[in-house]
Parts: sequence; C-alpha cells; structure tokens
Amino acid sequence: MVTFEIRVNGERRFLGDSVTAITLVADFLPRRRADRVTVHVGKGGEGEREVQYLGSDLQAGDEISIRVLADDEAASGEAPKGCSFCGKDLSDVTSLVSGGEVAICESCLEAFDAVVTRGASLPLGASIHQEAGDRCGFCLKGPPEVAGLLVRNAAALCPECLHACIDITRPTG
Repeated sequence: MVTFEIRVNGERRFLGDSVTAITLVADFLPRRRADRVTVHVGKGGEGEREVQYLGSDLQAGDEISIRVLADDEAASGEAPKGCSFCGKDLSDVTSLVSGGEVAICESCLEAFDAVVTRGASLPLGASIHQEAGDRCGFCLKGPPEVAGLLVRNAAALCPECLHACIDITRPTG
C-alpha cells in the first residue's frame, strides 16, 4: 500500500495510507472579502470515507509538499536517503548529514552558511520563516526559540543546527 507524507510549511500534517484524494481548494469568501486556500486529504476503505483538513487560510508563500514514501521510510520514520532541501540522492552528494526528520547535503550547507555568515542571496526556492509553528527538522525547535528557519522544499533548518552540521562535515586537521 502506498504511504503519503504531506507537510504544510515544513510541518508534517499527515502520514498514512488508504488515500483516495488530496485536494487543494481556492474559494472566495464574500463576507470576509478574501480568498481562502485549504488543503485536505480524503482516505478510507470500502464503505468508509474520512476527510482530514490539513491547512486552511493558506497564503502566498506557504509551501505544501506531498511525498510518496518507500515502504522502509514509512515504517522506520528515518530521515530520507537524500538531501531534503535540494532533493539530490545519496549517490549524487559528497556528504549528507541526517537527523530527526531531514537530511542536508554539503552544497545546501555551503549555500545556507553563505546566507547566514555573508548575507548572500537565498538559493532558488528557499526562504526564511519566523512564524510560530514552523520547526527545524533536526532539533524540532522553532520560533521564538530560534530567530528564524531556513526553509526549502518543505524542509527546515535552524541556524544552530546549520552550524552543527557544518562542524560535522568540516575536515579535521
């Protein structure tokens, strides 16, 4: 059976199988004079249907990721076997630091370090989140515990874990 993982702004909102539909709905609410965007998943077997709302009032810049998990990923809950931030497979990277819910390659570490230490531009598709509810995929801390999170591809990293990952990958000697 296929297992899906759905994240909204990096936060896991759904992990499960028996999915019959994943929908994203945009509608206009006249009384609020505003658009509303929601995402929900439909699941169930024969004769039973369940709809689970995963996020509502989504805004421009919010990220929704849907992953189809391999059987061993779904069963173990281990970090992915590739970079969660750029999507490169283990075979395409020199080093990969895994922990908690995410893994990060040396290229993403270098790019994020340049952002933090030298004020370089964010990599394409990356953003900085400072909203409560977002969590680092390594330590699970989020604002206000940390100043902000580097987010790309629905994976999040706090500055403290960024520095720890760089220390792990830095050559000794």
